[in-house]
Amino acid sequence: MDLTERIDRRRTRNSKHELVVDPDSLNPVVHPAEPVGRETLFEALLDAIDPLFEQAVPPDVYVWGPSGSGKSAIVTALMSALETKMQSQRPFYAATRGQTKGDGVEFAYLDARQATSRFQLYRELLDELLVDAVPERGMSTDALERKIQSIQSTGTTVVVAVDHLGESRTADVAEIHQFFEPFENLAWLGVGRTPPEDVSLPIPEQHVHVPAYGNELVDTLTVRGSQGLSHTLDHRHAQRLAEWADGDAHDALAALFIAANVAEGADATRLRDEDVEAGIEAVPRDGVPIGQVLALSENEHHILERLLALDRDEERPIEKTAQLIGEQTDLTPGTVKRQLYELAQFGVLSRQEVTVGPPGNGRRPSGVTPNFSATLFTLLRE
Repeated sequence: MDLTERIDRRRTRNSKHELVVDPDSLNPVVHPAEPVGRETLFEALLDAIDPLFEQAVPPDVYVWGPSGSGKSAIVTALMSALETKMQSQRPFYAATRGQTKGDGVEFAYLDARQATSRFQLYRELLDELLVDAVPERGMSTDALERKIQSIQSTGTTVVVAVDHLGESRTADVAEIHQFFEPFENLAWLGVGRTPPEDVSLPIPEQHVHVPAYGNELVDTLTVRGSQGLSHTLDHRHAQRLAEWADGDAHDALAALFIAANVAEGADATRLRDEDVEAGIEAVPRDGVPIGQVLALSENEHHILERLLALDRDEERPIEKTAQLIGEQTDLTPGTVKRQLYELAQFGVLSRQEVTVGPPGNGRRPSGVTPNFSATLFTLLRE
């Protein structure tokens, strides 16, 4: 937001004194078109794919960094900018590595949380590349592979980013390498949290490290807060959120989003100190990012909603929790119990011993609690 936009915003504040004017700007799962303060990282990514600008297929790239460092925001912004600029300059790109013939380049962004298998990744990629919709049924994985190869046989180069690699339910870097190895004219950018030295081989030669936010997180919060709120976000509040989040933009924005909703619910026209503290209190540190929770199945969402509706101050074993949820859904207690254990295994829920119920095998029974912001989940589901 430049200076003239800031002035216009103050002149045209909503006459109803609404606090939140653009929820997406505060939403931690919505990425801005141009992330703030990450110019050096954009240069590093452009350096990594530089052969693209020399009419050749670029190398594969692994982009990595901690949760909340803005990896997704940077990569989605880069892919969008490349698609806008490069596709308007056809014919331009090479059909194969090192050659200089070809009539086009296509860019695609895939979320591994939504496409958890080779079949789904191929299907989502085709959906990005083709104007016509790809059938959801009736095509095998091999048929999808042949379809992608037929697109490339026309001289089209494909550059695809695959986000959220190496999570509990997503493919890892080595699997992505295997999935895309059949396509000679395809380069991929894998995005994950695991350091390159801990990634299963083979991994790309090109690595780009995205560190946690530093002082620029205050600027990011100020810009996004000022876009989302009817009044400019107070610097004190941005500083408080940034210091608490310790470089994690997801947690800082999650707390800001909740704080704005708390203030709006109290009919406040400005964000107050108590709203910011309420937002901070509602976001667990080192919890699962809300995007990972939102990517779960609808059945799992229903189970989580029923879990959150139970009295969280009351201790109960998983078996009792499953029984209570099963009574409110079409799922059997056995199915609910299994999914609660799976969600705990994937880190969405935390397990801890409870003092109620008979011990089993000499151990106290365990219960589950959310390992994510329940308040944010409820707000975004609504």
